[in-house]
Amino acid sequence: MQHLSFRYLLLVVILSILAACRPDSSPTPAPSLPPVLNENELLQTSVAQVTQAAFETLAFLPTTTATSTPISAPEITQIATIARSATPEPTPTDDLPCNKAGAGVPFDITIPDDTRMYAGQEFTKTWRLVNRGSCKWTRLYRLVFFSQNPMGAIQEQFLSGEVLPGQAIDLSVQFFAPTAPGNYQSNWMLQDPDGNLFGIGFNADAPFYVKIIVTNDPTPTPTITLTPTLTP
Repeated sequence: MQHLSFRYLLLVVILSILAACRPDSSPTPAPSLPPVLNENELLQTSVAQVTQAAFETLAFLPTTTATSTPISAPEITQIATIARSATPEPTPTDDLPCNKAGAGVPFDITIPDDTRMYAGQEFTKTWRLVNRGSCKWTRLYRLVFFSQNPMGAIQEQFLSGEVLPGQAIDLSVQFFAPTAPGNYQSNWMLQDPDGNLFGIGFNADAPFYVKIIVTNDPTPTPTITLTPTLTP
């Protein structure tokens, strides 16, 4: 009886060993396929893979320590300034014309303008002129009739003396009033030895004149005759 129990125990052990060595008969699950992705999911997956690859590549690159270099401020170039000088005051020019006359003080020594005369009356007109030019008036300079009515006067005469620039001279001419009543004027100028006429005014081209009114009045205005003199 004891021998039978031993054999039974041995059989149980052998069956247990065999059961342990038998291959697993459970079915192996079939490999599952990944789910089909749409276009957006595929694009996102590709971007993620590229980003991961770039990150892994950068992880193995040697790192450099960034050093900050101070940036200096740009230099300001000073622009040279131009020294402006004060505007010079205009100075009187010394470039005077050679021949130019000016009115003296007084200008009409005798016979003011619009003096009343009777027909045929004799009178002497005297002007005071100043040499405003740069040339000396010599005795070869002349006083000459220029225009309108000569009223019976000698139409040219030489100066009685020399006149330096800035000096004055009194020039006289003897006239005769016309016989007909009315207003009369006689214009006169100076003439240099070369025959050039000149007078008064800004451009020395204006004549000086005598102006009278002839009337039938029996008591005409008396006239004063003066001898021309050289005035320094």
